[in-house]
Parts: sequence; C-alpha cells; structure tokens
Amino acid sequence: MMSRKEALDVLGHWRLETEPIFDVPSRSSGVEGAGAFYIGDDYVLKCCENPDEVNNAAALCEALQSADVYASSLIRTTDGRAYVQDGALFFYMTRRIVGTQLTARNFYGSDHTAKAQLLGESIGKLHRALRQVKASVNDVNLYESVKNWALPKMEDILPLPESFRRDYLHEFGALYSDLPKQIIHRDPNPSNIIVSQDKWGFIDFELSETNLRIYDPCYAAVAILSESFDGNDHAGLSTWLETYRNIMRGYDNAIRLTDKERVAIPYVVVAEQMTSTAWFSEQNRYAGLFETNKRMTQWLISVFDELRFDR
Repeated sequence: MMSRKEALDVLGHWRLETEPIFDVPSRSSGVEGAGAFYIGDDYVLKCCENPDEVNNAAALCEALQSADVYASSLIRTTDGRAYVQDGALFFYMTRRIVGTQLTARNFYGSDHTAKAQLLGESIGKLHRALRQVKASVNDVNLYESVKNWALPKMEDILPLPESFRRDYLHEFGALYSDLPKQIIHRDPNPSNIIVSQDKWGFIDFELSETNLRIYDPCYAAVAILSESFDGNDHAGLSTWLETYRNIMRGYDNAIRLTDKERVAIPYVVVAEQMTSTAWFSEQNRYAGLFETNKRMTQWLISVFDELRFDR
C-alpha cells in the first residue's frame, strides 16, 4: 500500500525526513504494497486506507502506554496530530519495540509448553489493560457472523455433517450471550508478538474490536497451526494440541475463565477457523491458503472433542 517515495513525502511531519528507511522483515517487500517501514532505528511508519483502523490503533497505542503492557507507543506529529493523510492513505508513527518476532516454530521445540503458557498469560495481561481502554471500535457478534455467513459458506466448501451443524449452532448459541466481551487485539498471530528478554509485547492494533475475550487466545492457537499445518504430521499435530491447551492454561492463569467460557472454547476455535476459510474462499490470490485452511477446518472438526477445555 505504501511506496518508499510516499513514506519520504510524509516523514517531515515528524521531522524524520533525514532518517534512513528500512524494510520490515517478512512483512514488507520495500516496494508498492508495503504497509510499514522502519524509520531509523527507533520508529515504525505505518499506513492504512481506512481512517477508522488508524484511529483505533492510535487510541489503543496511547491508552496502553500507561498500562503494564509491552506495546508500541504512538509518536504524534510535530503539530500534535495522531496521524496524517496524504491522498487516499493515512500514516501514523509508532516507537519500535526492540525484540524478536515470534514464529510458529517457537511453539514446537522442547520448551513449547512454557512458551505456550507465557503466550496465554501475555494475552491475559493485555486484556486486563484493554479493559480500561475507552475507544470506539467495531462491536462484533461472532455467533451471528458464523451463523449467517461463515457456516453457510462452509457448506458450499466442505460436506459438513448435518448433525455437526445443528449441534454446533445450538450449543454455541446457548452459550454466547453469557460469554464476557471486551476490546481485544483481534490479530495476535506470532508475527504480531515481540519477545525481549522476559517481556512479551504486542504490535499492530489496527484490527482491534469488541468481541468475546476468549477469541484472542483461540486465534493465537489457530494462527500457530495455520503457519505449520501438515495433516500427515501426526507428531506435529499432537504437539500443537499441547500448545493449544497450554495457551488456554496460561490465559486462565492471568484471567480466570468462567465455566461457560471453558465450554465455549472449542466452538470459538472452530468459529475462527470457519471464518478464515470462508474469507480465503473469496480471495482468488490466496488459493493456496484457502486449500490449507480447508484441510485445517476438516481436521479441527475431527478432533473437536480433544479441543474441549472443561474437563
């Protein structure tokens, strides 16, 4: 979305026009289509076409500065603005978090149990801070989204048993209204988590919304599976199930899960996966990811009972 020239054109708003520009590894090609660049050693310039996403990210970054959360802080322009507009793009600057981006591989080593619990605890600590945040973000009804869009789309993609569809909607619908909601990150995939010594930090709050709080730890677990999925790697899938359970244990340590949340967790995992698969099915440029997510959906449904966290 952003070229180097477009980045250079706006850096004067922060008096950083003489700083070097670097690609963000694994996120940017440094050409048309980039969403972020490192500016010098200390800053990240980001852009977006949606002003609501920029407003959300800016508000959350500033609100989290005063909380005990390792998160990127907003850098205002020299005249005090949270962001600037140039043409159809909206630009904002954050301070760079120093550390290492996680990958799915981090959760398949000999220390995967401890790392998974730390991830869950870190998401829980983030949620404690986000409880105090006042920001205008989208309020999402995950159950209605699955019922009215994702599940009907999935029926055109996979031969879902009628008994599964019926029981899934009945059970999840019965639980939904009693599940705690709040502002969540919405995209805690490994690349949005930065580890620095004993601190686990979060970046990229553009997609934040009000949703079920257990969506974030469920999403984190599914994102790890998505980066590593191989339906024939039974050992790897077994390790992922352990990682999944330990993410939930870590989250439960930080924010005590309610009894109904414990029952709802596998329904939220499958809801997130069906939503992703349905979305990829509409994106021609992601045919490979669509096929992977379709196979993941089949596998997660096949191990639904093993995803239960209420036992």
